[in-house]
Amino acid sequence: TVVSTQSGHYGRGFFSQRSYEEAISCYTKALLKNDKVTTIYTNRALCYLKLELWDRVIRDCKLALEIDKKMTKAHFFMGQALTELERYNDAIVAFTLAIENAKSQKQHFGDDLHMALRKTKKKKVPTATLR
Repeated sequence: TVVSTQSGHYGRGFFSQRSYEEAISCYTKALLKNDKVTTIYTNRALCYLKLELWDRVIRDCKLALEIDKKMTKAHFFMGQALTELERYNDAIVAFTLAIENAKSQKQHFGDDLHMALRKTKKKKVPTATLR
C-alpha cells in the first residue's frame, strides 16, 4: 500500500541519518498497514542491530523468514545477532543458509557472508592458550 511504502521510505531516510529509533517507528507503522513485506522486517532488524537489541533482531528476522524462508538478509542479520549472544552454532546455521540462499538467488554480498561465518567459527572453537 501507499502508506506502508511511504513509511518505509521515511524509515530509510531516518536510517541514513543514523536516527534508528525514528526509523524503527516508521517501519513499525508500515508493518501495521502491511505485515507481509519482508524488507520492512529486515530494515527494522538492521536498526535493532545498530542499537544492539539482539533479541529484537532475531524476532524480526524470524517474522521475515516466516514469509520468505530464503530471505538472505534475514538469515545474515539473525546470524550477526546470534553471534553477539554467543549462540555460535545457531549463528553458523544462519550464515550458512544466507550463503546458500545468496548463491541460489545470484545475490552478491561481496565477502560479508563468508567473513561473518569464518569469524563465528573462530569464536566457537576455543583457542589454545600459551603457557
